[in-house]
Amino acid sequence: MKKQGILIVFFCIFTTIIWANDAQKLTWEVMEGLNYETGQTTPLLQNHHNQTVEVEGFIVPLEMDGYIERVSEFLLVPDPLACIHVPPPPPNQMIFVKMAQSIPLDMDYRGIAITGKLVIAKSKNGVYGYKLAGVSAKEANIEYDDPLLEYMEISY
Repeated sequence: MKKQGILIVFFCIFTTIIWANDAQKLTWEVMEGLNYETGQTTPLLQNHHNQTVEVEGFIVPLEMDGYIERVSEFLLVPDPLACIHVPPPPPNQMIFVKMAQSIPLDMDYRGIAITGKLVIAKSKNGVYGYKLAGVSAKEANIEYDDPLLEYMEISY
């Protein structure tokens, strides 16, 4: 019985690694190919629907797992300054992510790469957007221009 348990754990880890390595890289530019009002997509974007993808972005937490250090449901956005305040990014520039297991929130200092199955879905209010069933996460080093730092340099 103990050997079966070890084999099951090994199989799950091995399958997750293979699945994550098989992921297609998906960029935010490609995701702009979704018309969030009609649901129409570009052919390139349609090729990613219901597929395993890897997307780099920044976390906007929605629900935390008991502690502020971990998160399992969040929005993934292309810009660290994007948030759900006014004005939010358009629906084709946000991904609702639900991780299989919670991840450390501090992974998002320089961005994060999430791997999982992407679905283009229609919400209850009739707007089309993205859902991602996340299976793995790793830190990413995303380059971006921080307008606040630029402002601080100018004002000195």
